[in-house]
Amino acid sequence: MLETAFDNLRAGTSAILSAPFIAELNSPDWMSRLTDQCSAMGADVGVIWIRCDAASMRKHMEIRRATRDAWKLDNWAAYASSLDTDNSPSAAHISVDNRLGAATSLIDQTRHRLKRILA
Repeated sequence: MLETAFDNLRAGTSAILSAPFIAELNSPDWMSRLTDQCSAMGADVGVIWIRCDAASMRKHMEIRRATRDAWKLDNWAAYASSLDTDNSPSAAHISVDNRLGAATSLIDQTRHRLKRILA
């Protein structure tokens, strides 16, 4: 995924990666390398952390009906016990709230924060 993003950056095209990168975002060395690589290509790195609780995650998966979620839903107790929904990355980031019942929709929160990042 990163190599594809780097290919886009080298071609002068912005890239947005949608992946957890949980361990990586908690590694100052990884973030430093990523920031340096992107800076060398004239790009800035911005991290948006999507906050969600286990109940909301389950509902999103049920609605999505993706094959990749089948094991998680069939083994929800085991899967949910592996989640740390109170943790956010140590890297600088902007958070958006994806919990069910959030006061502002995920789309509106993300749009607002992206405007701040890109300004």
